[in-house]
Amino acid sequence: MKLNMNNVIAMMAILFHSSSIVAQQKASTTEDTTLSAQEIKAISLKDYKSFKVNIAPLIKEMSDKRVVGLGEGTHGTAEFYKVRYWISRILVEEQGFDYIAFENDLSDVWALNQQISKTKNLGQLMKSHLMSIWQNEETKEMLDWVKQCNATHQRKVTLSGLDFPLLKPDVEMLISVLTKGQDLTLMPAVKSLYQAASLQDEAWIGMNDKSYKIDWKLLRSGSKSGYITADSIEKQMVNLQLSPVLKGEFQQALTNLKQGFAPFYGGTAEGDRDSLMANNAAMILKGSNSKMIIWAHNAHMGKTKIYAGTVGGTGSYLLKLFPNNYFVLGTGTANGTFAGTVDVRPTNSNLMKTYPLAKPIVGSWDEMLASKNIPSLYFSPSKTKLASLAKPLRLIGFGIKSDKSTYDTLNLAKMFDAFLFIKDTHASTPLK
Repeated sequence: MKLNMNNVIAMMAILFHSSSIVAQQKASTTEDTTLSAQEIKAISLKDYKSFKVNIAPLIKEMSDKRVVGLGEGTHGTAEFYKVRYWISRILVEEQGFDYIAFENDLSDVWALNQQISKTKNLGQLMKSHLMSIWQNEETKEMLDWVKQCNATHQRKVTLSGLDFPLLKPDVEMLISVLTKGQDLTLMPAVKSLYQAASLQDEAWIGMNDKSYKIDWKLLRSGSKSGYITADSIEKQMVNLQLSPVLKGEFQQALTNLKQGFAPFYGGTAEGDRDSLMANNAAMILKGSNSKMIIWAHNAHMGKTKIYAGTVGGTGSYLLKLFPNNYFVLGTGTANGTFAGTVDVRPTNSNLMKTYPLAKPIVGSWDEMLASKNIPSLYFSPSKTKLASLAKPLRLIGFGIKSDKSTYDTLNLAKMFDAFLFIKDTHASTPLK
């Protein structure tokens, strides 16, 4: 099969960089396009205690769900990290949630989770296993809490990843699991995956260097070989003498590896990125009573795809996998700064810098919510008189744009169960 590079790039786009796609959906026309005071709940970000009191009604709605998605309107806003940490803390400490999953490479976060309890340098561990969007002091504060929580509680919090940008971590995870389980039967085959994984990772990271030239023929050949080998290993898994936990982890890494090879291989369809992230969440939770919190972009956590159905929608797949058991909170802002990178591919080494947020466009959700002059608030879109209204919403990824090209016209009631808006925000704080 001839490899379509456009399909490769579309399937492997790991995060939003920026989009110049023109919104396809026209905004609704109605005389009353604002929210009443009764439909809005003001919240305080002064401290955790105040926030916890204000957010209690929302926590109650989340509490009986198996999966809760916590979205972000940009990948580089400090306040979005802070409120998601606080919400996650409440859900873990009081509502029985025990998984926190990131829009990050599955096997990289697995490695971080294995080491977090004993690390003396959490910042360096984050730099080794998290993409640059997560390498900030706000995420570190949450991970510090996880470390402390696990040290003092019998019920542990497990950190997970759902994505598949890099493949060498998958191979390393497979080797680690086999070594721990003391079954080396498939070790030679697993180690043979290093070459193809390294080749693809080099190409992915190399896309951020304008002088880097990709040998697409070599890359496709390597990815095909890697996929076929991984598929062969999967068929031999039945003979592995591993505990159920280790066999489950082996399956997760192998599945993630095949997901990564597939777009470049071009000979098989594993599914679109958002369906795979949802499937990975289900795979991780399979056979347990665990409850998961997911941190990812609004576009992924939302219950519908955006940009005329071309992007996002992990939430829509989660709803199918967990009927009536998924709740999603979107977040947004109007003014301030955010962190972004000029790189075109997200990695663990992108240089993140601070950029000013452009003024919200006229007629947008951002503009309307900012006009309320309430510093921080949330509301349930489907429970308001604007439930059928569609307006532009800003969706900034890890790129540096925040102008009109980053908007899509959306019905918030169809996208989110609740929406949290912070009028003035700041760029996430780089790790010290």
